[in-house]
Amino acid sequence: MRRICFVLVIAALALAMGMGVGGAIAEEPSNETENESAEYELAFGDDLRVLEYELEDGTATITFESDHARNQTVTVTDAMEGIDSDGIVEPYNREYTISPGETTITMDVAEVHGASAVGVTVQGTTARITSEMSDPSDADENPFETFGGESGLFFGIFMSVALAAIGTVYVLRSEESGVIEA
Repeated sequence: MRRICFVLVIAALALAMGMGVGGAIAEEPSNETENESAEYELAFGDDLRVLEYELEDGTATITFESDHARNQTVTVTDAMEGIDSDGIVEPYNREYTISPGETTITMDVAEVHGASAVGVTVQGTTARITSEMSDPSDADENPFETFGGESGLFFGIFMSVALAAIGTVYVLRSEESGVIEA
């Protein structure tokens, strides 16, 4: 009887550990969306487009395409400049000349919690390009992740109660004269 209880306890512990590990290894959903039908990301009128952009590691890289016969001026503003400080801040902005055809610009930008943002202004029209900000407090984090998620936690509670009941039954059955009052 003792061997059977011992084997059941070991099996239950192994199952609980497997549930905890399996619950903790979860694949995060992907938020990537691609617009495969369009050849550009953003259009400023009929003759200037943003083909692609990348905001990574404190650098903004933007590729423009211009169909205009002459050069155009584009102002790029660091939208995160001074966002983590107090007071009035004049954001860093820079003017670029976009030639007919493709032009790629690169600019150093501020990062706050892993995110960057720039404002692109062409002839009075402004668009903001941003990257996703990570939450420093991890508010979306599952508080039961340590225990394998909700299923691991509730299985652990169930297993503890079941093992306590099995132990109680074993002690009551193994006593020859029953439980003696102290």
